[in-house]
Amino acid sequence: MSLTQRYTAHLGYAPPKFRPQFLESVGTTTPTDHIEYAAALGMAGIFDPWALGRDRRELDEIGRALTDTGLSCGSIVCVPVDKITAPIWTDRTASGRSSLEKLITAAAETGQTLGSPSLAVLVAADPDRTDTEQQRADAAANLRDMGRVTADFGIGLAVEPMTALPNMLLRNIPETVEVVTAADVPGVGIIFDTGHVSTTDGDLLTALGTTGEHLSILQIVDMPGRVEPGAGELPLVDLLAAALASGYTGLIDLEHYWADASRDGERAGLDRIRRFDALVDAAVRPQSATPSTQH
Repeated sequence: MSLTQRYTAHLGYAPPKFRPQFLESVGTTTPTDHIEYAAALGMAGIFDPWALGRDRRELDEIGRALTDTGLSCGSIVCVPVDKITAPIWTDRTASGRSSLEKLITAAAETGQTLGSPSLAVLVAADPDRTDTEQQRADAAANLRDMGRVTADFGIGLAVEPMTALPNMLLRNIPETVEVVTAADVPGVGIIFDTGHVSTTDGDLLTALGTTGEHLSILQIVDMPGRVEPGAGELPLVDLLAAALASGYTGLIDLEHYWADASRDGERAGLDRIRRFDALVDAAVRPQSATPSTQH
């Protein structure tokens, strides 16, 4: 059974182990094996957030595998994992902007190699500052500057709000919309992660409507537990159908753990994803009367 929407399977996103999504089914951690498996499943692409931690040889192998399979590459995180919680986006000093530009340029070069459409941005607050509003203004200015840098590579920036990491400056959708709007540069948008948004904003559909034209990336997980669609309690069919109806055409990152991380659990989880996809397909077809519920 083929998939109707443009899903991506991840190559490992959760530190410290960075476990690939289909580790038990594939049996190795070799990225190219996972790319081939994702293609066989009917996925549209892969999602390798920590690509900056890979060496040149591995990146070239991933790039070739993507070309050979015809899969796309989702966004990559714009800085190495050890810099995620550093307050680099609120630093408007000359040295701070210079350092940030070097990081973003290097990330854009990697993204261009893999064909990634955007760099994921997490904005940490400076713990030595209490001027929250000014920090947001500084972040907006840096996003504006760096958005112009990445535009030269044909790549955008996508800001992800969350509270899962410490010292995050942008913790929910309204705060992120405010900063992205203030940045006011093409190619700078928002990552909508259903797990994070359900925790920070509550109602997913209301929060989705708030993003408006700024929605850049959609990441689907069910809650509680950041599990596969259909294994939790979130109204993900309605959410994805609404995003598609509003014109979203990007990749849909399946950034989840499994309810059961065994090989049999991965197979059961894949069956849930297929049922979820069928319900989404029915929900976006006007002639279908199938109820848009996944439980």
